[in-house]
Amino acid sequence: MRPGRPLLAACLLALVIGGGEVRAQAAVPTAAAAQGAQVPTAELRSQARAAALKRDWTAALAGFDELVARHGDDVDLLIEAARVHGFADRNARAAALYRRALALAPARRADIAPSLAWQSLWGGAPAEARALFAELAAATSGAARVEMLDGLGQAHQAQGEQARALQAFGEAHALAPGQLRLHRRYAMSLLWNGDEGAAIRELRILVARQPGDRDLAWALANALNFDGQHRAALRGFLAQAAPTHPGERADLARAWRWAGYEERALPLLADPIDADSRWLRDYRVRRELRSYGFVAIERAEDRDKLSVDALVVAAGGHPSAGSTLELQARRLRLDDDFGDPQATQLRALYAWRVGAPDGERGTFWPTLALGASHFPGWNPLTASARLRWVPRDGIRVDGEAARELVEAPRAVAHRVTLDVLSAGVEARTDPRWVVAGSAAVLRFDDGSTRVRAAGRIERRVLARPRVALGVEGMAFERVAGERDVDRGYWNPRRYAEARAYVALTHEIRPFALQARVGVGSARETDDAGQRSHGSPHLWELELGWDVSPTLRLRLAAGGSGQGLGVSAGGSGGAGYWRRYLNLRADVWF
Repeated sequence: MRPGRPLLAACLLALVIGGGEVRAQAAVPTAAAAQGAQVPTAELRSQARAAALKRDWTAALAGFDELVARHGDDVDLLIEAARVHGFADRNARAAALYRRALALAPARRADIAPSLAWQSLWGGAPAEARALFAELAAATSGAARVEMLDGLGQAHQAQGEQARALQAFGEAHALAPGQLRLHRRYAMSLLWNGDEGAAIRELRILVARQPGDRDLAWALANALNFDGQHRAALRGFLAQAAPTHPGERADLARAWRWAGYEERALPLLADPIDADSRWLRDYRVRRELRSYGFVAIERAEDRDKLSVDALVVAAGGHPSAGSTLELQARRLRLDDDFGDPQATQLRALYAWRVGAPDGERGTFWPTLALGASHFPGWNPLTASARLRWVPRDGIRVDGEAARELVEAPRAVAHRVTLDVLSAGVEARTDPRWVVAGSAAVLRFDDGSTRVRAAGRIERRVLARPRVALGVEGMAFERVAGERDVDRGYWNPRRYAEARAYVALTHEIRPFALQARVGVGSARETDDAGQRSHGSPHLWELELGWDVSPTLRLRLAAGGSGQGLGVSAGGSGGAGYWRRYLNLRADVWF
């Protein structure tokens, strides 16, 4: 029986009153006896009703099936049998009986169609249910229309049509704002349609009206989690009693994972009940806690005839909760008109986590890395220190201090190194908006120093798949050093670019797609004060394939600049283009 139906006893008692008195002295027959042809129809019907009143579904259903076999053209009998099958949660059979009754009595469509719609929905035929609910909603008014819109929304949800479900639930809620059941469905539909802010607003209204309702409080915490407020979600979840079933445990596990605490998420996913929970456990959370390795092949080339080829092999593990130790080897080959140096590069990285979700200072993720490169006649060391800090929901702060190499043959010949000091902030106070900004100082080993600023504003316009529109810009100026000698790295006096883009993120398991296309404009000023213009358009594509819980393949490709990275042009920023192709295989063990 589904929640929200009339009380079973009352409904069946009405059937009894309409069909005759139950014989008190008669024993309830077994299924075999009820089907016996020797039992008169009236007595068999009375016995079947008595069995239904006692919820002896085996005897009741057997009796009504025998009655239908005897009198399959009796519309009232078909309807009564369908009701009993529905109460016994034999919804597909109930729907079949209602269809049969409707075929025999099309004039009674107004009476039969609503029950047929509900039983079709519950019996696994949402397309039929959707058509019936739509027809009935258009033909009814008042409370009946509200009920049909409710069914229509549920049918759309069963078919994955979330936007249409929201439309139906919204109309029903507007007609009956006092119905808590409908209000809850409307709020959750807002969430599944990606309008987390509106869902939270409606759920808070419901929680205020029913402060002791644990399910509502849990739903609110879940909405906060999808809104990006993972710490607030954890507070909401943990304020309730422990999760009571695997679905709630998956909700809490998702919050722990998105807050960056996978080791707390995994035990909650021990007994997943659906495909989403199993995917979360096997393809996401468990991977973050296992030892891993990857192999990558990288290829890039640009307008200046520079090609960069690299083979990367790495392995890593997690010495403690929240920490990662990774060792990486990279074989690098550079080639342009000025030479073709090769190098073997080694790198070690250690990252760890500090803080707790409920801590006053938030959570910190520091990362330290040390690298060594061997070029012919040159063995430079590089190092970096990075910090990611999440002080509260919706705010992320990044900082970096690093020494890097300029990977171009002439720069290698001149042993060019670059020191970088940068900081940035990203704000997501509304899940539909991202606002980010950063500043950096870059100093080359010859004293040439740049000051750089960058920013980005992005708005999500569609939730599933995720589609976003954005604008981004970057500018730098050389504030120290003169370009007396060309040492193999691009060094204008100032440069600025701006770009508008559209980004797509979509997952169709086991595949994942990310794509971005942008159109931009750039301006460069050289030492002589001459200006040139460029077109830093771009395209980026990344395809991921989760072959198994222990193997993921990835392809990444892209291009930028004039002609989206496929045509040549002038010098410097004007006409410049670059393109790349990367292949990678990740394994977990």
